[in-house]
Amino acid sequence: MKSDCHLTEIPHMMIILRAICLFSMLFVALLPPCAIAAPNAHIYVVVSLVDNASQGIEPVPAKIGNGDDPHSNLYWGALYGVKTFLSKADGWQKLGCEKDINETILERCEFAWKDKLTVTADAYRGSLIGQAMLDFMQQAATPPDAAKREMVVFIGHDGLMDKQNLPIIGRFPKHAGHDKQAVVLACMSDMFFAKHLHAAGSKPVVTTHSFMAPEAYVLEAVARGFANQASESELRSAAGTAYAKYQRISSKAGMSVFGANKPIKLSLR
Repeated sequence: MKSDCHLTEIPHMMIILRAICLFSMLFVALLPPCAIAAPNAHIYVVVSLVDNASQGIEPVPAKIGNGDDPHSNLYWGALYGVKTFLSKADGWQKLGCEKDINETILERCEFAWKDKLTVTADAYRGSLIGQAMLDFMQQAATPPDAAKREMVVFIGHDGLMDKQNLPIIGRFPKHAGHDKQAVVLACMSDMFFAKHLHAAGSKPVVTTHSFMAPEAYVLEAVARGFANQASESELRSAAGTAYAKYQRISSKAGMSVFGANKPIKLSLR
């Protein structure tokens, strides 16, 4: 005759299983959204800090024009700089920042938009804009991860307008076409960057056709569009709409900066 010890163990085992199940449910509930479902879209942003001393620009106030100081820099720590703006924008979360990555990258920050998108932004020393452009082009030439949708963005002064930076073009990579999208928020970037991006195999989806202020509200609008799989024309429209809003210019003028004809309404939920 079999021992009935197995029968007495069954209720005890059921209690243990229920406890394990309950603990698992509580653990999942307590995890942050990004830990439960990792976004499958990612944007890498190269930010060349504005630098009065080394870049061919109309000088900005000294406090925001020091390319060695990300904290106050116009394109990073100022009101519409990448770090400050994405840290405060609706739906965005700053995941963390690390300073002094190397002599070139003075700070790196990670952001997330809802559960749809992550952004890695690097603040490049302003005097090393040549390296910033080269790294951007290398990223553009690298095919995207098969498991992710990827975009690469350059923000800053259009260094290809400066004669001293032109030799860097000879080091720009070439690659067969792939579907990584590229954005260049710099003055006249369609004229100066688009052909090199095509040669690198990338798709320049948002470039500029005039002088402009490469501030982070444009990046934020394009990023949300990218997360929602907007078309190229929708991305340009989102950029133009944001630019018009923050620059307080007409919608038509904002659209023209990015070569867009008219605003297209996007669902950016």
